[in-house]
Amino acid sequence: MQRGLAACFCSVLFLTVGCASQKEARTERRAHEEAARSAALRWLTLLDQGDYEQAFEWEAQDFRMSRTQSQFVRYMQARRAPFGQAHGRKFIGAANIRKLVGVPEGNYVSILFKTDFEKKSETAERVILVEQQVGWRVLEYRIY
Repeated sequence: MQRGLAACFCSVLFLTVGCASQKEARTERRAHEEAARSAALRWLTLLDQGDYEQAFEWEAQDFRMSRTQSQFVRYMQARRAPFGQAHGRKFIGAANIRKLVGVPEGNYVSILFKTDFEKKSETAERVILVEQQVGWRVLEYRIY
């Protein structure tokens, strides 16, 4: 009987500790995603303002792929500027990613927004960020 009670007590204790650690992990992941989301919004604001030179400075330096600032600016002028001003941006979701094709394993977060632009409505924007010593930096930007 005592053995049964001890086993039951151990099971309850194990489940309680497991649930608490899962809750902590979920809270930590949410805070992680919030920090990345905040950085993505700051970077997207630079794009909205047409400040592509400053946006380039937010790119992850280790991953720039030999693209210069002037190349980045020309790319954004051709790819992002035609959409016009952003009238609204809604957060859709975030995903923590450890592995991406072509880059080392790391701390990545993919953030997805639904954005209404002056010249195109209901567009999806995806920003992938990497956590570095200096903070969150942009690895990739896609507009669909």
